[in-house]
Amino acid sequence: MMNKIFKKNENEKAVNPLAKIFYDLENSEGSPFNLALSSYDSIKQDAGSSHDFFHFLIEDSMFTSLYATFYEQLLIGINQNPLFALKLIEKFGEQTDERERIIASQAQDHFNFIENFGMCDGCPSCDNHTDVASLITHYQKGDIDFFTELYLGMQTIQFTMESLVYDILPSDPTLASHLTHKNILNWRQVIYKYAQVKISEL
Repeated sequence: MMNKIFKKNENEKAVNPLAKIFYDLENSEGSPFNLALSSYDSIKQDAGSSHDFFHFLIEDSMFTSLYATFYEQLLIGINQNPLFALKLIEKFGEQTDERERIIASQAQDHFNFIENFGMCDGCPSCDNHTDVASLITHYQKGDIDFFTELYLGMQTIQFTMESLVYDILPSDPTLASHLTHKNILNWRQVIYKYAQVKISEL
């Protein structure tokens, strides 16, 4: 999950055909990064305290990261079954409520694991706790800058994938051939690194 955005693939090509999609979106009025900033401002206003805000950042970052994995699975499925792209997208949309319940439960399990400093008596998400173990140190330090970057990076990825699935792919099914696991992983890295640069400019 989290480690996907940090892992580098030494054999990846310099140019990812999906990168143009992201940069075109960033040049639009409702750019993914600006939407991420709006989301960040919203949870900051809704938080009753700095303690709540810190927890919201962590939980929402994990929720969004898990959601991005579902998007990734959908995109790979479209790549493998391009003729059924619209049906797959339609089914994905119909399952939103159920998917969000599953993700919310998993995110809460992971947050409990982090909050308990890596200890877990056993929960449905135990097998995947290693994906978030690296966050424990940042949690212990109260490193809000780290979680702010993580939140904005993951939100930017989320909004980009949402646009691809619901706005772009239905009108351009030829993109299905580019939706390989390698391209999607690289694309997530490109988006996250872009968000890091934008954050440094704020």
